[in-house]
Amino acid sequence: VLDLGAYSGLTSIIFKELVGRGGRVVAVEADMENLNSLRKNIDLYKKVSGMDIEIVPEAIWNHSEGVRFSSEGNMGSSASNFIGLTRGESQLIKSSTLSSVAERLQLTNVSFVKCDIEGAESVIFEDNDFFMRFSPRIIVEIHTVGGQLSTDKVMGDLSKFGYSFKLASQPGAPFPLLECVPS
Repeated sequence: VLDLGAYSGLTSIIFKELVGRGGRVVAVEADMENLNSLRKNIDLYKKVSGMDIEIVPEAIWNHSEGVRFSSEGNMGSSASNFIGLTRGESQLIKSSTLSSVAERLQLTNVSFVKCDIEGAESVIFEDNDFFMRFSPRIIVEIHTVGGQLSTDKVMGDLSKFGYSFKLASQPGAPFPLLECVPS
């Protein structure tokens, strides 16, 4: 399981409980404030359960050249490309493609991807190599990018790999979830 936008680790822990000792969970988080909480929570979880979750402290992007990232110390941190430079401190952070993370971690199977990465979903699914190798089920929290919801871009990128799509509302949240199922 790839948990893109792991925040403080709750979903990563839930995923690890589901896959158990035989499965891997990779928690990807780009925000340094969130990473501090994520590391503490994963360390505590490991002490209690004896199971580990891998942490990748970087942004998933459509290249591995780094990306300017704006952080104000909350859940809405994002690449400066999407929110500009007016939202918290902006810094250049490491970025990787889905394919480069899979290669670096020697992943042989990716069954599921949770994606809540504040707009970067509009670029990361362009990674043809990853989707030709893996066909994971994906749940994406949609965001506004350039004044439009990222739904059409995500569906366009994944449809060439035979994915079907279903929107699901999130009670109390302004944006829907997009369920992406490979054929």
